[in-house]
Amino acid sequence: MKNYILPIFLICALLMPTQAKQNKQQNPILTTLEEELKREFQQLKKAKPPVYFMSYQITEIDNFYLGATLGNINYEKKTNEAYLDIDVRVGSPELDNTRKIKLMDMDRLSNNTNKNPFLIKVSLTNESALKNSIWLTTDLAAKAAQEQYLKVVNNTKTAATRFDSSADFSKAPKQPAQYVEDMPEVKINVPELKSELADLSVLMKGYDFIYASSVDFSLIKETNYFVNSEGTKIKEPRILIRLNYQINSRNKDGMQLSRTNAYDGISMQDLPNQEQIKKDILKSIEELEQLQNAPSADTFHGPVILKNRAAGVFFHEILGHRVEGHRQKDDDFGQTFTQKVGEQIVSPIITVYDDPTMTHFKGIPLRGHYLYDDEGTPAQKAMMIENGVLKGFLMGRSPIKNFPNSNGHGRKSYGRKVVSRMGVTVVEAQNQIPYTELVQKLKEEIKRQNKPYGLIIDDISGGFTNTDTYSPQSFKVQPLLVYKVFPDDRPNELVRGADIVGTPLTSFNKIIAAADDNALFNGTCGAESGWVPVSAIAPSLLISELEVEKVNKTYENLPILPPPSAGNKSKKEAK
Repeated sequence: MKNYILPIFLICALLMPTQAKQNKQQNPILTTLEEELKREFQQLKKAKPPVYFMSYQITEIDNFYLGATLGNINYEKKTNEAYLDIDVRVGSPELDNTRKIKLMDMDRLSNNTNKNPFLIKVSLTNESALKNSIWLTTDLAAKAAQEQYLKVVNNTKTAATRFDSSADFSKAPKQPAQYVEDMPEVKINVPELKSELADLSVLMKGYDFIYASSVDFSLIKETNYFVNSEGTKIKEPRILIRLNYQINSRNKDGMQLSRTNAYDGISMQDLPNQEQIKKDILKSIEELEQLQNAPSADTFHGPVILKNRAAGVFFHEILGHRVEGHRQKDDDFGQTFTQKVGEQIVSPIITVYDDPTMTHFKGIPLRGHYLYDDEGTPAQKAMMIENGVLKGFLMGRSPIKNFPNSNGHGRKSYGRKVVSRMGVTVVEAQNQIPYTELVQKLKEEIKRQNKPYGLIIDDISGGFTNTDTYSPQSFKVQPLLVYKVFPDDRPNELVRGADIVGTPLTSFNKIIAAADDNALFNGTCGAESGWVPVSAIAPSLLISELEVEKVNKTYENLPILPPPSAGNKSKKEAK
């Protein structure tokens, strides 16, 4: 299974209400869901084989997008949609229809889907139509679940013994969640916003090395309605605001180059002012031109500083997906850390936890924040590593050996099935020092290893990791800005086209120092339960040994003609 954290410029920011406020006033959509669930469940739990658990989830999404290129608004779209997800469990918590069937090797590759086949679009303005949609879809889902349960029962009699014999579903909470919150108002001056986006996008005009550019804005208001047969009832609004830009180019040897930035918020006031964004864009244009003329990176193995945001993605990719609880009992999963609870797996200076209850970091809203996960469990802080020692896993309601309960990390996008996922991942380090001292330690390490240079990974777009048994337990993280650092007083040298690669256990234990400059990466992570918003907070880290390889590139030559927007504008004129 490959898992991805998407570059921040490709997605829109998702943030939640900053504080849970109980609202006992009933909601008509929740009432409809609750009434229909009770009616259906009363009958289905008597069926043979019986349905022992059901949940209904409606995701209502209200989207607004704007895009500008080279001084003009070229994209505007509004949508409002609602989707119904139904979960039906047949059998018992110990053994139900969701258990993964063990198949012969040739069949396993085609059996790795996590899509919900019964996702449907619904109307929220017509109660009768909504009830009818729920009834018809529940009937289909229940029949399919009963059929699948019989296959599971037969498979358990003939398949090899499972590595982990834990139950398929954890026990119901003693106190089902009851939470109803209305969507807060978000005010946008659309004409003013269009003017601002156009003004920002025109800054990228007039450069012959810029082949594509855009400034984009998105507002997504998502309301999650959730009820289940245990009595859980939730209406949680989540607001998503993002303004981002991207500038693309290509080098004469075919290497794709880009600079990006994104600004997240839960209100328009969270976004920086126009002058700050202009300053960032001009800096990115200058960096892109430098990348055009920078030498290509060589393969490298030696000391590296991962700047704070890059370090956050590094831990997300290498650690995060390997401590997702559901994977620990999957025999197709590599189980890098499954049997290492209580053992040191990371440098002892490092502590890592995931806490979706966090709302902000240094005043910036966190994309990975939520109040309740997609199984109706309250979000909780989950300790993963303490002083280098593995303490636990991210858990949804799929129990594993020695970890029978959820810690509020069951997540998905609509139309997918829930698995355990990250939310807000925090990396803490002991004995933090100023960044300038960390750079000095890097130079000392270069000399100690007798290397010609070391590297600083300054900015990063994302990465992916392999976690299944079909592939090596490896990872790749994709930097955007990489500098060579020399052990003497020579200035740093920008290089392009480098990817960080390696294996988890080796890389984790090479962390030798950390700076006091914790920073935030907001992104969106893709795995089998779909794309979910995540955050990662980390300091800059010095790693004594890390491997870098050249990136894949195209064989396209530069365009014969310059782009129509090209000119002779200098940096001074641009400013």
